[in-house]
Amino acid sequence: MTDPNDDSTTLENALAESRSTDGMTRDHAIYSLAEYIHDGRAVERLHEMLDDEIVTMQVDAADVLARRGGKEGIFLVLDEIGRRRDDPDADYMANRLYELDASGEIEILDIIEPVRDQLSDNGAIGFQQLKRLRGRE
Repeated sequence: MTDPNDDSTTLENALAESRSTDGMTRDHAIYSLAEYIHDGRAVERLHEMLDDEIVTMQVDAADVLARRGGKEGIFLVLDEIGRRRDDPDADYMANRLYELDASGEIEILDIIEPVRDQLSDNGAIGFQQLKRLRGRE
């Protein structure tokens, strides 16, 4: 019998659901994975989902990483935006970061500016794109 308080069992379920062929199940799993953001496996899977075939998954994974993943989560999203700079689907993730920053909910530009030298080349490109969206470039 499994212990209902065993985080690894629930995390394993969320990881498995995040690979479902059903989009609704995968989307639900993103929010389940958010509960385990302290676990590298959850972060890794959310990072992978930034390149999901369905844009909604990409945006929702970006949202969770930005909200719950701290500076490192934002770095992952910016890196993906920069890596896929010629992919119009990546613009949806950039727009989500724009909304979070513009609303003041998460001051992404203020969080990243002092540590921008730690960004990868792609992350720096993603950061520039976000600054342009915010009219700060």
